[in-house]
Amino acid sequence: MPHDLTEVVILLLQAPPSSTGRVAVRVRLGERSEVNEERFGEMAGQLARASLDSWRAGNRAFAVLHCGIGCEHILKALLCRHDPLLISEKGDRAHRFHALGFGNAPGVKPLAEARTIGITEAFRDATVFMDGRMPLDERGFHPVAASRNGVAHYAHHSEESAAEVVKLGLQVIEAVRAELCLDSSTFWGEYQSVFTNLDKVADLPSQKGQSDRPAIERATEDLAFRQTQKVFSELTTAARTAQSVISWWAEAQHADVQEAVTRTTLSAALLTALDSAGNRIRDAARELLVDYGIVPYTFPLEAPPSPSEIEQRARTAVMVKVVLASSVGAAIRRVHNDFPALSIAPILAEVSASGRLLEDALAKPGTRRWWHNCPACGYSGNVYGDLEPRGCSCDGEWDTCPHDDRNEGVGSIQSFLCPFCGLLLNHSAELAAAGVAPETAVPSDASPASG
Repeated sequence: MPHDLTEVVILLLQAPPSSTGRVAVRVRLGERSEVNEERFGEMAGQLARASLDSWRAGNRAFAVLHCGIGCEHILKALLCRHDPLLISEKGDRAHRFHALGFGNAPGVKPLAEARTIGITEAFRDATVFMDGRMPLDERGFHPVAASRNGVAHYAHHSEESAAEVVKLGLQVIEAVRAELCLDSSTFWGEYQSVFTNLDKVADLPSQKGQSDRPAIERATEDLAFRQTQKVFSELTTAARTAQSVISWWAEAQHADVQEAVTRTTLSAALLTALDSAGNRIRDAARELLVDYGIVPYTFPLEAPPSPSEIEQRARTAVMVKVVLASSVGAAIRRVHNDFPALSIAPILAEVSASGRLLEDALAKPGTRRWWHNCPACGYSGNVYGDLEPRGCSCDGEWDTCPHDDRNEGVGSIQSFLCPFCGLLLNHSAELAAAGVAPETAVPSDASPASG
């Protein structure tokens, strides 16, 4: 059969000394896999250069986020060199079929809906293959992973910490690039001689004929700064008004009753302010993305988009949304630091931990609530979609079943909404770019929250 239709890969598996050796033959039919080392390596180079472009233009938030995603791509490129199946999220069948070259088979979900492992797991596994050549350990890599996931969004709060995150990320990217033997001049482009020194990158002359990418970055960061100011004012006003109202009948209330009234009133005031801010920021994000032609994700029928085009636009959309939504988290931390007596951060953390704002998408008594830590603020947000758990097919293999709770997954997540910062991800490619995977949407205690 022609080579372009069938690829036979012979894997030599070294058997234990006590057993006979064996040869496993894996046949890949149809088109070559879209999940491969070359694609991830190329994207990692684009993202690394985009991170340096952003730093050069003074856009710290985007430099951090581009660098984090670039790290994830280069790590997955290394894993794909050994076997693309290494990056498949546990229980995700779609990605496995794509990795084996069966992406066009009937019943297989599009690659944009397939799920892969997260950046921390990718780093942990890639470290094994680096055999001591990885410049950081997992603890040292944590700031980079956190920036990729958006939970610790350094760029809005400290330029020094943003610089440190980018430096660490670039070290990892360069180490893995060398391991993959990717051409340095092609990978780093004009930054080949300066990427190790961010001061030199910042001193480079402005790029000529800049595209909309740096323009939307600057517009996003400017808008995020203004939103932070507004949210800060809204939160302090809400807290102070609530405290004033609480004091009206304080002398007539029993201490226990007064404490409950205080917490309830403050929570209501703060959540009302956050809900209003979230609606405003969502509208601002959509307006900005529409102005720059990033959304909606519509294309002429005669010119369907490539997966990489959708992926690139989704990454931009997620970055814009996360940067704007993170302005809420920045305002919360600022209020907490400037007015610790208002107790804003502890109250919101308690509300998040209680699960009272987590919606049960299954709408069945006694079932789990489905959530994911918000990529922008870190609080618990809601996921929506077809979330019925799917039982695995490991009949009669209880001892070797790799699936937690005998489930292969929790279904298909269609959207994510955070009740604290208002972040909305409403496209499968955005969910994938933000790392919102089905398996991470299951509460670890598997019990419904009260309230």
